[in-house]
Amino acid sequence: MKNIYLKLLILVMALAVLDGCAGRRARKKAAEEQVAEVTEQVTEGEPEQAALEEGEAAVPTGIAPPTVPDATEEYVLNELNFEVKKLGADVKHLASELRDLQAKSTMWANPLTIYSKEIILDNGTTIFGKIVYQDEKILKVETLIGYIIIERSTVVRIVENIPEEPLGESAALGGMESLSVSPPSPANRVVEPSIVAARPTGPATKAARSSYAPNVVLMGTIAESKDRSGNLKLRGEVKNIGGRRADFVKVNFVFRKDWSGNTKTLTTFVKGSFHTFESGITSDASLLPGATATFELPVAKSFGSFIGYSYTIDWEDYQ
Repeated sequence: MKNIYLKLLILVMALAVLDGCAGRRARKKAAEEQVAEVTEQVTEGEPEQAALEEGEAAVPTGIAPPTVPDATEEYVLNELNFEVKKLGADVKHLASELRDLQAKSTMWANPLTIYSKEIILDNGTTIFGKIVYQDEKILKVETLIGYIIIERSTVVRIVENIPEEPLGESAALGGMESLSVSPPSPANRVVEPSIVAARPTGPATKAARSSYAPNVVLMGTIAESKDRSGNLKLRGEVKNIGGRRADFVKVNFVFRKDWSGNTKTLTTFVKGSFHTFESGITSDASLLPGATATFELPVAKSFGSFIGYSYTIDWEDYQ
C-alpha cells in the first residue's frame, strides 16, 4: 500500500516538473518571438528614417519645394497678360480722345487760340477774329460766325495775340553787327489802332482838329523778323488818310519787360518825303495827304526779352 502511495507521489512530482519545464519553454519562445518582431520593425524603419534625415538636410525647414505650373495655370497667366495689355491700349485711346475734346473746348472758350485779334469797339463790344483787309474807313474781320465789316472810327483798341514768332532771315543793318536781340516770348500784345493813336501836336493845333487835319494810320500789321546776328526787326507801313501834310511822323513802341509793369520805349521815324521848313530844317519824315511810308525798328539782343508791346503813331502839323 505504501508503495502505491509513493508511486503516485513520484508521478505527481514528475508531472509538476514537466509542466514547469513546458511553461518555461513556452514563455521563452513567446519572448523570443516578441524580440524578433521588435527587431524586424526596427530594421524596416531604418531606411525610412535615413531617407527622412536626407530630406530634412536637402530642403530647409519652412520652404516648400518649387512646383512646376501645369498647362492650365500657364493658360490663365497668358489670358491675364492679354487682358492687361488690352486695358492699357484702351486707356491710351481714351486719353487721346480726352485731349482732343479738351483742345476743341479750349478753342471755343478762348477764340484767341485760333484768331490773333481781339477788337474792342466804342460801344463795349468785343470781336475775336482775324483782320483780312483794312483801309482808312473799314476793317474786314474773319470770325467764327463769318466775315464782319467794321467801321474804323468805332474801333477803340485792338489786342493782338501772337502765339508764335515768325522769324525770317535778312541782312544785318550797318553798325548792327555788335548788337543782338533775344526773340520775345509768346504773349498777348496790346496794339493800339492807329486812328486812336494819332496825336497831332504843334503850332497848328486848331487846324489839326478840323476835318482836314492829318491822320496817319497803320496799313496792315507789323511784321517781325530776325537776322543772322539775332537782332529783331519790326517793320510796317503807314498812310496819311487826312487832308493835310503830316510832319515828323514817328512810331513809338512801348515794350513790356515783365508782369510787374516795367516798360521800355523805342521810337523810329518813317521813311517819308523830304520837306524843308521856313526855319531851314529839312526832314524826310513827312507824309502828304494820301501818301504812304514804311518804317523799321531794329531791336538789339542786348535789349533783353519782353512779354509784349504796344505802339502809337505821332506826328506834327505845321502850316
